[in-house]
Amino acid sequence: MSSADIRDMLDLPSQVPSAGRPPPAKRIKTDGKKLDGIHRELHNLLGENTHAVTVMQNKFKEKPNWMQKPSPWVWTKFKNQARKDDLELYHWVRGTPTNDEYPFAKFDKQVDVPTFSKEEYDKGLADTAWTPRETDYLFDLCREYDLRWLVIQDRYDYEPEENEPPSIRTLEDLKERYYFCCRKLMELRRDASGVDWTPRDLELYNGMNFNKDKEIMRKQYLERLLSRSPTEIAEEERLILEYRRLQESSKKLVQDREELLRLLESPQTANSFTQYQSPQGLSQLAGNILASDKNRRRKGVPEPAAQGGPVARAVPGTPNSGAHAQAVAQAQQAHVAGVQNGVHGMKQTQQTGRPSAQAAPAVSKVELAQSVTAKKVVKRVPPGEENLYGISYHDKLVQGVHLRSTRISTLKPTVQTKVASILAELGIAPKLAMPTAKVCERYEALQQAINLLIETKKQADKLDHEVKVLTSANA
Repeated sequence: MSSADIRDMLDLPSQVPSAGRPPPAKRIKTDGKKLDGIHRELHNLLGENTHAVTVMQNKFKEKPNWMQKPSPWVWTKFKNQARKDDLELYHWVRGTPTNDEYPFAKFDKQVDVPTFSKEEYDKGLADTAWTPRETDYLFDLCREYDLRWLVIQDRYDYEPEENEPPSIRTLEDLKERYYFCCRKLMELRRDASGVDWTPRDLELYNGMNFNKDKEIMRKQYLERLLSRSPTEIAEEERLILEYRRLQESSKKLVQDREELLRLLESPQTANSFTQYQSPQGLSQLAGNILASDKNRRRKGVPEPAAQGGPVARAVPGTPNSGAHAQAVAQAQQAHVAGVQNGVHGMKQTQQTGRPSAQAAPAVSKVELAQSVTAKKVVKRVPPGEENLYGISYHDKLVQGVHLRSTRISTLKPTVQTKVASILAELGIAPKLAMPTAKVCERYEALQQAINLLIETKKQADKLDHEVKVLTSANA
């Protein structure tokens, strides 16, 4: 029994006429082909959208095309251009044979071994230990075996003549003789032609400077290195590890030293100085200083010079250095006594409510700060000699690095243009070539004087115009 029969039995209207019911949505068939390299769940998430990247893994080799026509191979003859006997050989060539150059002939590289004449030998190559015949034999072997010295030494079998003494040549003897003759030939031919040495020739000439003694010493060192026992090798490795450890310790020591110097040169404090800017803070600071001084005196520790203020040292060779040091010491004692009396008076005033009879007069905030932190006795150079020693005094230093020429004061744009024109008439450049302190000072004074003259001329012109107006009105 369907729902329509039940509605008919209960006299209920039908839900939707069958004729007006919309057709069910057609289910789109997805491609059931399984893709290699991608999971089924991930492929279902794509839905109707075609994935942008197709993952294809070629697991097998492509099937060979047996129906393709094979390429022909031809048995053909060839000549090797590196050979001088015109020998003809045969080999298989793919495709149509051509008469091109043999491809492996370009690898036949010959070493350029020089030749010499009898005159050149007599002029610069003669040696008592070598004969011309043996020298020619050596050069022929070098030319034949392309300067492969181990092969040359192995094939070296010179048979001396009856009047020649027999000789045994080592590898170092052969190298020394060959390179000596090559250098001498370059010198003789360069002097005969009169042509200057090129960089390439100089490099080749310096590269043939063979030192027989150093070569023998190098081989001896190498033999010693290869003939070491296991105990010696272990000892050398231990020494190398110790050397590396010492290097690391030295680097760490240098880093610690630099860090310590950095901390000493630029100390940084985490405390704030705002608590010492008020009179109560200054009083507390002075009390702490006096308490530390009393504790130091009780323990018998000598007072450092830095606590009482900067110590002035007499410069050797300067006039009245002893008198100056004595005056500085007296000034420091008076300064410390004044500060102590002032602080003691402040304490007594705070305790009793009235000033002490022995206390010093009341000290202002600025004077107390100057006496505690900023008052120093410094030896100055006599007046008039600052320029001689290159010394200058500044009331206030600007933070950071700057050029002195950038600190020159500028005027208004309209006035600056007039000043620049007057400076051009005087032959003075707008930019200073040597902006020293004195030059910049004179330059600013000149600018101010020119500005004053311009203002004076302006006022004079104004008064002249007013006089002319009044004169014309009275006439």
